[in-house]
Formats: sequence, C-alpha cells, structure tokens
Amino acid sequence: MGMGLWVADEARGLMRLDRNGGCWVGPPGEALCGQDGRIWCAGAGRCRCYAEKTRALLYDLALPTGVCALAALGDQVCALSSDADSVTAFSSETGEIRCCAPAGIYPRDLCPHPGGKLLLAAGGASGEMLLLDAELNKLKSYRLPGTVCGACFWGRGMAALCAVEKGETLASSLYAVSFRGVMEEILSLPLMPGCLCGLPDGGCFMGCCGETVCFRANKKAAFRQPFSCPLRLRAARGQMLLCEAGEGVFSLPSRRRVYTGENALDALLV
Repeated sequence: MGMGLWVADEARGLMRLDRNGGCWVGPPGEALCGQDGRIWCAGAGRCRCYAEKTRALLYDLALPTGVCALAALGDQVCALSSDADSVTAFSSETGEIRCCAPAGIYPRDLCPHPGGKLLLAAGGASGEMLLLDAELNKLKSYRLPGTVCGACFWGRGMAALCAVEKGETLASSLYAVSFRGVMEEILSLPLMPGCLCGLPDGGCFMGCCGETVCFRANKKAAFRQPFSCPLRLRAARGQMLLCEAGEGVFSLPSRRRVYTGENALDALLV
C-alpha cells in the first residue's frame, strides 16, 4: 500500500502500516481521525495526538469514556462519547477543550461537513440526527424512526442509518433527509445496522450485519457485497476502508484485505 494505513486495534494498540511493514505507535484506541499531518486516537478516556510522519506523541488529553467517533472540523477535533451522551470539541493544535454539548442518548456516529463548518451527530436511542455548527450549537434536530446508528452528508442533503422495528423484525433502514427535514426511506433490510459513510462523489456506503451497499448521489444502489459484521467505513484516497469484526480491514470494492487483526475498530489511510 503506497500510503500510510493507521489502524486502531483494541488488542495490539495503534498501528501504522506501509510498504515496509507495520509498527506499534501507541496504546489501543477505539476511534481515529487525521488532518494536516496529525493523527488522533481516542480510547479509555484519553485522546492522543501523533505526528503523521515521525509518529511522535504531540499531546495527550482526558476525554469522557466511550468515545466512539472523532472528526476533524476546521482547527478543532470533535469527540463523540456514547457514555456521556455528548460531543466535545478541542483545539487540534494544543488539545485545549473548547466546548461540549449534548448529543442524544447513547449517540453512535459523527460526521463533519467537507466545508469544515457543520457537524452531524447520530443521536442513538433519542431517535434524532443533530446538525451542529463549529461551536457545537444545535442548528436543527431531525426526528427519525427507531435508533439512529449512523449519519452522514449525502449529495445536497444528509443520510441516516436507523435500527427500526418492523413487525417482529429489527431492520436496517437508510433515509435520505433534506436540510428542511423532508425524509425518504431509500432501503430497508432485515439486518442489524452497522455503519454509514459518505463518499466524496456524493454517494454513501451503508454497512449492515450481512452485507454492505454502495449508493450513488442519485439514491440508486451501485453494488452490494456480503460482510458478516461491518464496524466502521472510511472513505480515503479514492477507496473505501471497512473494518469487519474478527476479520481485519478491507479495501472496497476490491475486497482486498489490507490489515489482518481480529480487533481492528477503526482505520485511516493518509
């Protein structure tokens, strides 16, 4: 792999891999993000910032436990805690905490807008998707069926992945949501929801316990692939990375395994 692959492995720790092999960088983490030559890894109530090239530790700060997602937004990094039901923003340069805001009930996902000024949070059991500004002020709350497990910007609007009760079955339902709040169900599968990720071309990837589905900006499914338990999807460098429980990290759509490890929880390609 030509670029550097960073993997948050719950057992091995933070790993960096390239053409020359791999190396241990820091303690285990559950969520990653990267920007401007820096990598952040959060886990066990701490977040550590590393230099991308040298792998040196730049700073270490305390955060609420249960950080399930990190997102770089402008000159700050936002951390979503499922334990604290909140999102925290800190300076990407120094690690100084700037602000904190509620984010639902056991929130699940965080997505920054490419413009660097807006943030989406999947509010989990509160059944809402939150649109926040860079100061974490709530601009709007969108009510959705069931538990909101994933959120991303999609085309000219947004998308939400929800766990919805349909009869006696729990289904994974993907909704397209306009900024005005108009909602449309795109697809529903009788599977447990896993993860959701927006694509640079305006599409999105939906992961469920059983398969992944790629959608284009026109809301049409481009292709589907079987995966037993997708944990995390990441768009990077013209490809998609998928962390699958117990299997490692795969590059999509080729399905080529790029990291072997049973405990890979998040991955970045920089």
